[in-house]
Amino acid sequence: MFIISEYVACVFAVWVGMTLLFMASVMFLAFQEGFSRVVRMLPEFVYPSFLYPGRRRVAVGSRVP
Repeated sequence: MFIISEYVACVFAVWVGMTLLFMASVMFLAFQEGFSRVVRMLPEFVYPSFLYPGRRRVAVGSRVP
């Protein structure tokens, strides 16, 4: 009976460890995506469009048809 309870405890410990690693990776990816969105929006915070009414947004991309 001791071996079975020890096995269950080890399986539970491995399961908790895997869950914590998975949640850490999910949080890292969420923070990374959030920071990239903030960096893309940063020019709007620095130069808001209501202060510069003549300024227009230009889409950056390939100009090849």
